[in-house]
Amino acid sequence: MKSSLQISTGLLTERLARQSAELTASERALAEALGRDYPHALLESATALAARNGTSASTVVRLFAKLGYASYAEAQREARGEVTALLQTAGQRAPVTIGTERSLPQCVDDALLHDQHNITATRDSLDMAAFEAMARRIAQTEGRIFVLAQINSAPVAAWLALHLNMCRPGVHELGAGAVAATDQLLWVQPEDTLLAFSIRRYASGPVKVAQRFRDAGAQVLAITDSAAAPLAALAQHLVQVRTSNASPFDSYTAAFFVCNALVSAVAQLRHAQVSEALKRRDTLWKDVEDQQLIVNDTPARKPPRK
Repeated sequence: MKSSLQISTGLLTERLARQSAELTASERALAEALGRDYPHALLESATALAARNGTSASTVVRLFAKLGYASYAEAQREARGEVTALLQTAGQRAPVTIGTERSLPQCVDDALLHDQHNITATRDSLDMAAFEAMARRIAQTEGRIFVLAQINSAPVAAWLALHLNMCRPGVHELGAGAVAATDQLLWVQPEDTLLAFSIRRYASGPVKVAQRFRDAGAQVLAITDSAAAPLAALAQHLVQVRTSNASPFDSYTAAFFVCNALVSAVAQLRHAQVSEALKRRDTLWKDVEDQQLIVNDTPARKPPRK
């Protein structure tokens, strides 16, 4: 069930299916051509699209207005996101994302629209049963929680580990490839849990660590950009996130959204313990950190003479 805050109008193909009965003959012919070559058909200008399909630019603009797009440019941004989702490397995505002239304000708008689409698509396709199972495992297990990511996913994992640590004890950030991480794998127990990130291009480290946890009888939870990610086959519960972007690089906005939701869910499930822990944290900050706060020792300026 979708949240009341998350009503999606759908991709172009879905909009065409809904609106087909309301289209004129020329619009319907254009719609059929778009359906056959989506999303690549939208990588060219409205004028070029019209010329290639024997229609006018005004018909193109009118069709996309009927489909609910604010502009043809908005539909193009969606199409670029769909194309880049299929390409594995930043080098492959570069011609699609930065191959056309854009103003700097358009770069801002493109980034916003891609991230809005990422969050919407992630929420719409979210496996709520898997999400709830992950939240309950993190909140209720007596074992330790290990959070693992490599390369570009590391900042998201660090944020998640930091905030889960304020919700429950026994949270560890696990950096695959470090000596300390290898040593920690010596003591994995069945009650422990690995929460691992895997975003293209996929690294072998998280897969090897996940296999070690599975061999020890522990649970593996995964956040990936695809069910085809090698880590997915080892996960008891999996949540997928969208990562398309206006630049050649993956966007982690939807991953942060899912992690924010996980922290919120864990805090809800452990509300009494979290409230008490945060009170203790405030006391620790006062006792331990007060003496380390930076104080502005700049002498006050003397008032000017009259």
